Amino acid sequence: MNHFLQFQKAISIEQKSDNLFEFTPDKKYSVGATPNGGYLAAIMHKALVSVLPHSCSINSNVWYLDRTDHQPVDIKVTPIRISKGTSVGDVELIQGGKITCKMTGICTDLDKISGYSDLQTPLPRIFHESNHDSYVPMNYDSLQKGFTPEFVKQLSLSVHPDHVWWSRDSHGEGYDARCSGFVELEGDLPDQFALSYLADILPPVVTNKYGPLGWIPTLTLTTSIKQLPTTQKVFIDAIATDLNKGYFEQNLSMWDLNENLVATSKQIAKVLKSNERLGKN
Repeated sequence: MNHFLQFQKAISIEQKSDNLFEFTPDKKYSVGATPNGGYLAAIMHKALVSVLPHSCSINSNVWYLDRTDHQPVDIKVTPIRISKGTSVGDVELIQGGKITCKMTGICTDLDKISGYSDLQTPLPRIFHESNHDSYVPMNYDSLQKGFTPEFVKQLSLSVHPDHVWWSRDSHGEGYDARCSGFVELEGDLPDQFALSYLADILPPVVTNKYGPLGWIPTLTLTTSIKQLPTTQKVFIDAIATDLNKGYFEQNLSMWDLNENLVATSKQIAKVLKSNERLGKN
């Protein structure tokens, strides 16, 4: 299957006027009955660069304000500032008269910018420590049929053997709130929209430490694109930190297999009923 072309079709938007678009979320890119946050970010990203004069969003901040259903959604784009080298705009997803998601993004022409580069983030040590053939496809339907989110099934995703939480009987001390793995949208090199999608491709990595915790909503997602990948397959490494009264940060870095850092993301998410599920006070 050509996952890349399927994804491009799933983020198709219809222009209604200069700054207004419409789309209906594709159910294949969902977790339960809700569209995946990275998928919605990719759609807002596409609308943003369709209006602003610069071709690529290099940084975006998304707020997930309310549930988005699998019904037609309006996308409203508002330019904020346009200059020679960059442009900034707001994007709103509007459904049933409510703003369900909001994005602010800054764009430039990524293929035209030049300048000095240094202070590069290398691939993490974990990339070199295990045989890549030992990585395990992410599929935890063995716990319960249909448990693996639909959006995970729309690409190839294999994770480090230490992060296969669904095949373990124990969790807690001795395990990291982390997930590392190889991701591939088979069919073509990831474009800027695919990077926005992949920035939120991993289910919350606190699961690797604590086991299944039910639905963990993402509240905000910040994504930065450094460059477009030069390989179809990319390596991702996500670590959760600072669990505080149920809220935590999840930081993800993404490299192509030529060791170029291509994107990073930071999200704030919440473990619901955390005292009950984690036994913490």
